[in-house]
Amino acid sequence: MLRPASVEDIQEIVRRCAQDGIPVAARGLANTTDGQGLTDGVLIDMTSLNTIHEIGDDYAVVDAGADWLQLTNAAHAKGLTPPALTGFLGLTFGGTLSLGGIPPAIQSGGQVDSVIELEVVTGTGELRTCSAEHDKELFEAVLAGVGQFGIITKATVRLVPAPERVRGYTLAYADIRELLRDFRTLLHRSEVSELYGEFGEIQQLSAFTFHQTAEPPDDQHVLRELTPTETTLTHNDFLPHVTRIDDAVEQLREALDWDHLAKPWLTLWLPEESVEHYVTEVVQSLTPVDIGIGGFVLLYAHRRAKLTRPSLRLPQDDSEWVYLFTVMTAGQPGAEFADEMLARNRRLYDRARALGGTRYPIESVPFSQADWADHYGDRWPHLQELKRTTDPAGILTPGPKIF
Repeated sequence: MLRPASVEDIQEIVRRCAQDGIPVAARGLANTTDGQGLTDGVLIDMTSLNTIHEIGDDYAVVDAGADWLQLTNAAHAKGLTPPALTGFLGLTFGGTLSLGGIPPAIQSGGQVDSVIELEVVTGTGELRTCSAEHDKELFEAVLAGVGQFGIITKATVRLVPAPERVRGYTLAYADIRELLRDFRTLLHRSEVSELYGEFGEIQQLSAFTFHQTAEPPDDQHVLRELTPTETTLTHNDFLPHVTRIDDAVEQLREALDWDHLAKPWLTLWLPEESVEHYVTEVVQSLTPVDIGIGGFVLLYAHRRAKLTRPSLRLPQDDSEWVYLFTVMTAGQPGAEFADEMLARNRRLYDRARALGGTRYPIESVPFSQADWADHYGDRWPHLQELKRTTDPAGILTPGPKIF
């Protein structure tokens, strides 16, 4: 393991590994669930590079090993916030920018969409700075590129003015069809800032509207014509709202030893035309084992036009919205349980793929190189060529077995 004191340390170890054909993986806070950031070669612990270098009026410059919670707190002290915040913020910049960083906000795009510039060490040990205007091919390949084309060492990301307050609506349902209908209604109205559905022992929608203190939303207008069995309204300041999941995870760690549960998650992008059928079918088939003692089943949605990075593979229909469905299983570790859940994930992936869905590769689905070629579609030949030029020894991030 390398705990780098500088970017030069990363360059040196990558050059040596490239010469000797030793695989290299950069690891942040280990929130992927299928060994995406592991290797039997050299593992680089990026958390030793965790400085916030600068916070400007509308941007921040941050080391890849810093986490989003650090920046969110520091930016909020200046009245600012990143525009896209995942539910859980204890994730490094290098990690989420290598995968996507998908928030519950419906209009923000992913964290990869808020990046202005990257500093990257390629598979040859070369340090390159890239953006949409300079070295664009590398920039677009690295963002959501699953660590295949370079190790992110620093990022410049956008910041926006932070809202002051958050109004929350928790809507309970007895019927999943009613929940999904109201989900679509709220989504297409686009009057809320965040929206997600939760399934399991309870079935509910959680919707949140960001606002300034002097301009609260009209609750009756937001909730018009919806049909929940029960409605709960909440009020919160912005910072406690966006950091609440980090607090909840700390409670899970204390109550369930949550970090040591097995988490064979499944996370899929679904097209609008098949989301209702697929989610209903899967939710009704799940057993208590499928969810586990600390698991969750969630549904997000995003405006397609806000998800701009080509390596983030989305359903290929032309609908305005795409949906992210995740079965976040958390159960007791063991080979039998893992094998059972991996087989389940593959079955559910194949079913989603037949309906036009794609994989969001933070999770655990057995995948071959042929599956990856199918996943990337017409982008695959371009990525193969780019891999040959940026990582000719093929040493970077071997865990997913993409190339």
